[in-house]
Amino acid sequence: MVNIQLLVVISTTLLHVTTGHLAKGIRFGRAATSKKERLWPHGVIPYAIAANFTGEHTNLFKKAMRHWEERTCISFVPRKETDKHYILFTIDKCGCCSYVGRRGDGPQAISIGKNCDKFGIVVHELGHVVGFWHEHTRPDRDDFVDIFYPSIQAGQDYNFERAKPEDVDSLGEAYDFNSIMHYARDTFSRGLFHDTMLPRTSLGFKGEIGQRIQLSEGDIRQTIKMYNCAPCGGSLFSPSGHLTANGTQCTWRIIAPEGHTVFLNLSDAILSASCSSSFSGDSIIVRDGHSSLSPILHSLCGGDASSRVLVSSTNRLWVHATFSRPPLSLSIGSFDVVCGGPLYSSSGIIQSPLYPDAYPPNADCLWSIRVPEGKQVAIKVLFFHLEAHKECIYDRVVIYEGSSEGGVPIDILCGQTPQGTHVVSKRSNQVTLRFISDSSVQKSGFELEFVEEVDECSLPDPPCHHKCTNTLGSFECDCDIGYSLRPDGRSCEGTCGGFLMTSAGEITSPNFPDNYPGSKKCVWEIESSLGSQIFVNVTHLNIEGMKSECSYDYLRIGDKEKMCGEHDSPILLTSKDHRLRIEFSSDSSVERSGFSLTFVSDVDECAEENGGCEHECTNRLGGRECSCHSGFVLSSDGMNCKEGGCFYQINTPHGEFTSPNYPEEYPRGANCTWHFVTTPGHRLQMKFHSFNLEEHLQCKYDAISLQDGPEAARASLGTFCGSLTPPSVLSSSNQLILHFFSDTSVSRRGFHAEYESVCGGQLVADRTPAFIYSHASYSDVRYTQGRECKWRLISTSPSLGVRIHFESFHLEADANCQYDSLRVYDGEEEDEDALVGTYCGEAIPSDLTSTGRSLTLILRTDDTVEERGFVLEYSESSQSNREKGGGTTKKPNHVKFHEIFIHSLRR
Repeated sequence: MVNIQLLVVISTTLLHVTTGHLAKGIRFGRAATSKKERLWPHGVIPYAIAANFTGEHTNLFKKAMRHWEERTCISFVPRKETDKHYILFTIDKCGCCSYVGRRGDGPQAISIGKNCDKFGIVVHELGHVVGFWHEHTRPDRDDFVDIFYPSIQAGQDYNFERAKPEDVDSLGEAYDFNSIMHYARDTFSRGLFHDTMLPRTSLGFKGEIGQRIQLSEGDIRQTIKMYNCAPCGGSLFSPSGHLTANGTQCTWRIIAPEGHTVFLNLSDAILSASCSSSFSGDSIIVRDGHSSLSPILHSLCGGDASSRVLVSSTNRLWVHATFSRPPLSLSIGSFDVVCGGPLYSSSGIIQSPLYPDAYPPNADCLWSIRVPEGKQVAIKVLFFHLEAHKECIYDRVVIYEGSSEGGVPIDILCGQTPQGTHVVSKRSNQVTLRFISDSSVQKSGFELEFVEEVDECSLPDPPCHHKCTNTLGSFECDCDIGYSLRPDGRSCEGTCGGFLMTSAGEITSPNFPDNYPGSKKCVWEIESSLGSQIFVNVTHLNIEGMKSECSYDYLRIGDKEKMCGEHDSPILLTSKDHRLRIEFSSDSSVERSGFSLTFVSDVDECAEENGGCEHECTNRLGGRECSCHSGFVLSSDGMNCKEGGCFYQINTPHGEFTSPNYPEEYPRGANCTWHFVTTPGHRLQMKFHSFNLEEHLQCKYDAISLQDGPEAARASLGTFCGSLTPPSVLSSSNQLILHFFSDTSVSRRGFHAEYESVCGGQLVADRTPAFIYSHASYSDVRYTQGRECKWRLISTSPSLGVRIHFESFHLEADANCQYDSLRVYDGEEEDEDALVGTYCGEAIPSDLTSTGRSLTLILRTDDTVEERGFVLEYSESSQSNREKGGGTTKKPNHVKFHEIFIHSLRR
């Protein structure tokens, strides 16, 4: 991955940066670069795409590159090992960013980050790669647009400064409001309806600026001038066509999907003027590749009238015709693109016809793939979207073992096959791949990669000491129970773990009670007598991690979740049957004291006739315990169930619940209450998936009622009955109550609902301190990605204020808090004047008090790193006498336009 040092002042580095949707970050300008060394030689731009992008992303990038190729003489080609300079589609912390033109010192990043994976945005980013700055930075821009500096966000003025004349060359092209490289009217606006830039009224331009749909005519003309494109010819992507010359210099680039072959039929047109060996007269040169540097496949010189068919060895042909006098309209040949054919190589790419566009109807393509002897063929899915059918009878890819279709298919693919899916030949070094489409629905198509594969595990000298699993391009070793892998990843050594055939025992982590070692994996397999269960008591647990978020070290017992963190009380678990697997794993970093557990087996008394229980039977050590379904209570005999009490206290942040006996009919005469309580500073949202109660206009018979909190005076959120699903409800506090009652007559199926904790809301501050937690599962897990939470704290009286005090604080750290942050505003307005502070990292913010009766807090997290979060206390207090907005705000340090070529655009 390419690392871009964003704040290094290098005048020769022209970097364009964007973050956010239609961008929130830094950018720089269009009009063509004046530095010719920034142009890509021969208009050829090699590219590579990072492996962390999905197939959908790759398809999008190729469509955007196709958009440029169709309209200009630019060619984007997959990077080869010999290409030193190339662009790399990646994700960098700058969001969307790309260098302007060719940097010239190796690979250069074009970052397509969060909210930037849109067609128009990628086309825009590629414009910077080609060599364009933003249009509004042209030296003559003041003749065309007015800049409204008071409307621009603080610190972003430099994005609107004019470029120096020596940096920009517009190549005689007029200012272009329609350019895909132009800012929008509200880019970097301080707020809604605040324009930062508009066309000058004297020009009478009424259209929108800042479009992200397609290249404008001006963009196309300027690219043609910048790269000196031939006036005749063009890029051809159709399955067939003609080459017609109407100028003295014509260049055609015939581009087919990968895995296709181009057949060029040169006509018998006479090239009248004689030519020298350097082809200075009338001539036609056909090159087997993408540019004027590709190998010559064939050449015709003056007087040669022979017709012939030429066949490409790749998916591209480059044709150049020179005439001493411009012909009016001379057909020099025609071409056809043919899918399928033999592919003899150790690796390659196969794409559907017309890819990345939708494949045509009634296609029938047959590829025969052969890799070196002694190898197998592996087909990997990079992108796959065909018409779906459970038996793949419409559009499909069929993969056969061997060199023909005579055998049984290895696999048949259709619909949307996940990226990374792979198919490997069983024995042969050849496979046959056939693609068929019918005459109806067409989808986006496919991109497949074939590679040679070796089953290392079947070699005469296996690479693994104990167990070997073949993987695509490699293998994985594992060890028998009681052994662990040595650092070489192949050999095994005796270690913790093993088979334990006993009815009771004790297990501890290595070195217990001292710290366990790093990079250990221990597995114990316990087996007791048939018909028994194994009871486990974890008496000590201190393992690196945050309880349920066990990303590093963990203890797993049976099929339960991984366990880590520090637990003060014992953990009791029971196996499903007479076998139990216990696994302990540590990484190479932090070590703790580990774990200690005891286990004992006991007869499963629930195994026969449900232990005599009418509803549920739970086996206990030395006995069994009966329990009842929701809405029922246990009879005095301890085995049978009867209708009874129905009250539930629920404290989990999310879950599902149902009416008693659901999905069967609920009991008559039921009276049930669910009291939901979530973390302070959060609200509860409830959604119903299924609902069917006895119907009545006023819900007098069977009904549910929702109450906004525990106090009787709190507002009702509604009473519902019948078969119409109630709307979603949202509490105003961290508590919600649901009452369900039924009469003694008609019963129905009841209801099925889910609830979840929702952050934010309006909270009243009084003299009694209350708390806000960053997320509902604070202390158990870290906060989640992509969150936005807004809390508004209001005092009970207009003459009083709100004070907040942080108990703990840890958000993702960054010098400018641009990833995860907590912003605090003095009052209800969310503008820069009211901003008190922007906080991130681990430093606990100072106490804050409002100048009025309210504070607004906004938590935002991005889609990468998560941390512990925060806890704060809020209460009513006297108002602060400081000036509003006078607090300290952590803002990025900005540099001037002429000091660094790093810029961004909020689209």
